[in-house]
Amino acid sequence: MADEKITQLAALTTPALEDLLALVDDPSGTPVTKKATLAALIGSLLLSNVVVQTLTSASGTYTPTAGMKKALFIAVGPGGNGAGVTAADDAGGGGGGGGCAIKLLTAADIGASKAYTVGQSSGNNTTLNTTTLVANSGANGAATGNNTTLGFSSAGGAGGTASGGDLNIPGEAGMRSIIYSTTHGSGGCGGSSAFGHGAAQSGTEAAGIAGGAYGGGGGGAHTAGDTDRSGGAGAVGVIWILEFLA
Repeated sequence: MADEKITQLAALTTPALEDLLALVDDPSGTPVTKKATLAALIGSLLLSNVVVQTLTSASGTYTPTAGMKKALFIAVGPGGNGAGVTAADDAGGGGGGGGCAIKLLTAADIGASKAYTVGQSSGNNTTLNTTTLVANSGANGAATGNNTTLGFSSAGGAGGTASGGDLNIPGEAGMRSIIYSTTHGSGGCGGSSAFGHGAAQSGTEAAGIAGGAYGGGGGGAHTAGDTDRSGGAGAVGVIWILEFLA
């Protein structure tokens, strides 16, 4: 028996969980042959739970839950702001949606912890470890300025870009504003992110609407008189983490 090759041993076609396996512990250091049940081996390989973490503070440190083997990170940048308007006959384009980076990372990739930032407003990006994942903010919309030309419009903000992910999803661009006449027009709607709707389009003589969480662009404003109106703010960013524990 001791001189038989493994290939010469009788096959066990219906192994039980209490059956024993021979394993070499610490093969690259001080190798010791030990036994382990099949149940213990399977248990060390299976996922036992999933934990969700939602990071929304402007900055901080992500520390994995004990037993984390892998984690799916979904980072979303904030939406851009819709353009505000001043004086007469002015319409603002909508802000762009925030970019989104999605990546599966291992416990070894993370280590003990990683610093993060979550964009709270336009121009502030969402990042993990500065460069590991980057979800950029959407850009702000532009205003037409004083103009009564039928059909005159101004650009919405560009959607935010993303990098570092297994999947990088740019945000949607904000919609252009438009002037209909000396008394009517509308601001542009905000662009959507992968996980947040952009603001609805505003009507005549209306302030812009805020973007929907997370990463939705704000809507542009419109005025036909001398009333200044603010554009809608873009929604904040976020980092979602799905931790797979063993």
